[in-house]
Order: sequence, then structure tokens, then C-alpha cells
Amino acid sequence: MDDPTDNKLSSVINIAADGDVILVVGPEKMKLRVFSLFLKTASKPFSAMFGPDWKEGHDMLGRDGPVELLLPEDNASALKFICAIIHHRNNQVPQTLAAGDVLEVAVTADKYDCVDALKFASGNWLLPGKNEPGDLMLLTAAAYLFQNAKAFKEITRQLILNHDGPYLALSCEEVESAITWRVFFARREGSLASALAPSLSL
Repeated sequence: MDDPTDNKLSSVINIAADGDVILVVGPEKMKLRVFSLFLKTASKPFSAMFGPDWKEGHDMLGRDGPVELLLPEDNASALKFICAIIHHRNNQVPQTLAAGDVLEVAVTADKYDCVDALKFASGNWLLPGKNEPGDLMLLTAAAYLFQNAKAFKEITRQLILNHDGPYLALSCEEVESAITWRVFFARREGSLASALAPSLSL
């Protein structure tokens, strides 16, 4: 009998049913079929990857079927949402996400330089709502990576109002890898940190 796990791993999620690339993402090897043109338009790293100077670009020449691109270090769910947005597959894009998932998408979008393509979807995900302080800290880091100054200020305002303890207690590896504490203090004129950081007093 076939292992159902193998069947699951071999199945393809058709972001674009006739796409020319299959992204094999994460340790779970999620397969996403997409159009390379859409990825190239939204992302400079993908544009370079599928260009004439990279192996992936050469592999696509003269191929009848899709080319597989291995991305074992990426978060599969995050890249799935990013690809769905880039391909205008709104039915595959959730209106809300858990704070940790929002940060995963932000980290992946920052890596592939496609933050701008996620501007509207990320705006909904970054609404602070009734999140706990720990989740607000995750959203703060995500807002920083998404370069959303308005969301950054609103989330950190909620953090001030809803957390009485030290902010360092809310720190975690995911947050520290995305945003440094100097962002909260930076005042250098013209810097991204200065543009995003509200007047926080830790």
C-alpha cells in the first residue's frame, strides 16, 4: 500500500495550473505551481534567479513542462500566501492570520524583496485587534519588515497601553531576527528606523 504521506508530498498546489515553475518549499517539500513571469515582476531575487545568468533560467529554456526549484529553507505556508497574492488568487489568501504567521510572511517577503506586492493584504493582517502583548510584539516586527509606518505606530501604541511589564520579556528569536531594539530608540534623520519608530520609552 502506498504511504499517504508520500502522496501528500507529491501533490501540487496549483497557484497557476499551467505555470512553468514548481517551487518545492520547506522541509515538507510543499509544491507550488506558479508563473515565473509573475515572480520575476514582483521580486528582484526571483527575476535574477530565472534570468540568463542562473542555472534555473537555463533549465527553463526549451522545456515542455514546468521546472522544479528547490527552496528547502523557506516557510512553505508563507510562500504559498505570497504566490497567491502575486498571482491574484484572492480565494487562496486569508483575510486574517495569526501574528506568528504574519511575521513568517513578512520575513519571506523581505527575503525575496516583494514587500510592495503585499501592501494591501499585509495591511489587513497588521491590524492590532485584541492581540496579547506577545502577539503585538510579533506584529511590530512584521510591520517593520513590511515598511508600514502607520501599522507600526498603531501596534506599538497598543503595546504601550496593554503591557505593564518590561518589553524585553516579550522578546523572542523570531522578533530579534527581524528587528533590533535600536529601532525603538533610533532618531537618525532619514533612516528607516526613524521613519517607523514612534516615541517609545522602554
